[in-house]
Amino acid sequence: MRKQNPPEVSVCVCTYKRPALLLILLESLAKQTFPLASFEVIVVDNDQSASAQQIIMETIQRYPTLAIRYEVEPTQGIAYARNKTVALAAGELLAFIDDDEWAVSHWLSDMVENMARKEVDAVLGPVIPEYPARTPSWVIRGRFFERPRFTTGTFIGSEACRTGNAMVKASWVKSRQPLPFDERLAQSGGEDFDLFKWLEEQGGKFIWCDSAEVREEVPLTRQTLSFMLERGLRTSTTYWQNINRNRSKPRAFVEALLGGGIGIGFAVLGLCIFPIGFHRTVRSWVISAKGFGRMIALADIQLAGYR
Repeated sequence: MRKQNPPEVSVCVCTYKRPALLLILLESLAKQTFPLASFEVIVVDNDQSASAQQIIMETIQRYPTLAIRYEVEPTQGIAYARNKTVALAAGELLAFIDDDEWAVSHWLSDMVENMARKEVDAVLGPVIPEYPARTPSWVIRGRFFERPRFTTGTFIGSEACRTGNAMVKASWVKSRQPLPFDERLAQSGGEDFDLFKWLEEQGGKFIWCDSAEVREEVPLTRQTLSFMLERGLRTSTTYWQNINRNRSKPRAFVEALLGGGIGIGFAVLGLCIFPIGFHRTVRSWVISAKGFGRMIALADIQLAGYR
């Protein structure tokens, strides 16, 4: 039997004013053990001034065998940029990675292998935080930037899926109408969870590949109480607005009341446990913010996280 060629992969990258980090990502893609001839890199710049163009040109000169396609999406918003990467992609599989991440050399190989072995529709992998110098100890102790990990081959639900490290069958993604990523979420974020939730509802199956690691440096600007509370409130609001679309208004109202109770209860708890560790207080307040997000979800508003 003739050995089949590896499936074509399109690595989809959205970027916005992070040229130095984008260069690190592109270098990690150029060093993949997966055959360079079998994948392309789609970079969509969400900065209308094309601030990433110089880095792209330098990368092409340094790695001429790495197929890179670069275009600008002038409309501001992460969902607009993601949709453009999908529209430009020619691969059978779409691999998503963020512009502030970098991948281990066997990232694509492991993702493709597990996709084929389990005959699933998407494979997800871990995003491991890297902490710079001067990171407060309470941030590391609280593990605020760590996500759940699973044994390779574990089937997971949409709640564990994000596009920071994912591979999905292109046919599934491109079949969603009118667009793969909901542009109503362009400023708030959550457009990736929304896509995976839709895929799950269509019968899509997802597994975990724990060896396909990508890493992400957590900037000091995110290591603040205000950022963590804002993120918790925004992501919860977006999540529950998505859930409420398929629920009756009375059920959504009950969830909002429950969220209010959670918000108040964990806010008070955070004050009480302050003496035994600030990281515990912050963790409690983040849960509180997520509780209040359930209440805000009743209103048809979007909290901006991607300006």
